[in-house]
Amino acid sequence: MSLIKVKNLKVHFPIRRGFFNGVVDNVRAVDGVSFEIQPGETFGLVGESGSGKSTTGRAIIGLEKVTSGEITFEGHDVTSHKDRKEIDYDQDVQMIFQNSFSSLNPRKRIESIIAEPLKNFENLTPEQEKIKVLQLMKIVGLSPDALYKYPHQFSGGQRQRIGIARAVATNPKLVIADEPVSALDLSVQAQVLNFMKKIQCNMGVSYLFISHDLGVVRHMCDRIAIMNRGQIVEIGSREDIYKHPKHLYTQRLLAAIPSTKVADRDKDRERRQKIEKEYKEKQKDYYDKEGRAYPLVEVSKGHLVALPPKEALKYKDIKEEN
Repeated sequence: MSLIKVKNLKVHFPIRRGFFNGVVDNVRAVDGVSFEIQPGETFGLVGESGSGKSTTGRAIIGLEKVTSGEITFEGHDVTSHKDRKEIDYDQDVQMIFQNSFSSLNPRKRIESIIAEPLKNFENLTPEQEKIKVLQLMKIVGLSPDALYKYPHQFSGGQRQRIGIARAVATNPKLVIADEPVSALDLSVQAQVLNFMKKIQCNMGVSYLFISHDLGVVRHMCDRIAIMNRGQIVEIGSREDIYKHPKHLYTQRLLAAIPSTKVADRDKDRERRQKIEKEYKEKQKDYYDKEGRAYPLVEVSKGHLVALPPKEALKYKDIKEEN
């Protein structure tokens, strides 16, 4: 059974104008997103800024109101806050935020910050609580000396590790990581990602890994969904996305990844220019008159792509022949 299943999720924000602030239209931030995450899996949600990936994560954890759709956790409908109170959803699903500084209370010491979820969900004595906090700090590579310091006394990478320790304090089943390393230097990124992998290995936690960086996603994720204009346009395994991308938008994102070899930089630039030109010419074919992506079509086992009707028909014919 899937750990969490998101079905036709929509999050629309009203646009209000006029003297009486009447609703004249809606921003379709998330517009019919569906996917599943399995226990112990890292599922990547990728797209440019404004694609709706962060709003999707915030809706799942309850920070954004769901317009319509369904969120099911271990078979329980948790779409509304009322439904979530009936199970341990708030304990089992935690979040790592992009901005480590703003997500940590500057007036609280690290001990209090990491212990906060323990106070909410576990009945521990002060001594047990302190022992648990020290264990969590050790897991993320922080020394005991940091226990009574404040967030501003740490580097960005250290603050993000504090956020990770707080997120996994209650032994959650799912952690939503929203751009967890985008604000960090490359060397620090590697450290934080390795800690996240180590925690997953030891605790069996699942990740919803939200990022715009396809290089980082390739390192972390088992399956990946590509988002654009509030919708998923391609979803598949890591190999499907990186070796056999079918959607033009996915190809464009992949072309933007720079080569590690200096000698290949010119080829990279030529490839990007070619894809960019093709994207400008053909992108309208991949969306209907209202700007929505076409329905996902299975092009191979577990690999779904929102293709133009004529192209989608080819894969339908192949399935019928088989």
